[in-house]
Amino acid sequence: MITDYMTEKEVMEEVGKARTSLWRLRKNHGFPAPVLTHPARYSRRAVQKWIDDGGVNRAV
Repeated sequence: MITDYMTEKEVMEEVGKARTSLWRLRKNHGFPAPVLTHPARYSRRAVQKWIDDGGVNRAV
């Protein structure tokens, strides 16, 4: 079953980045912050929208 929440591991696999890189993406490139913490969960829709909008190459 697919939910709207992704684990941090799923997000790292999806964008091909490590945990510290996710933090940098949030700080510098508008990557969505986790919606839940401990353990971190990200909104699948928000991550996909960020990717669809161009990721690090998107117009800010």
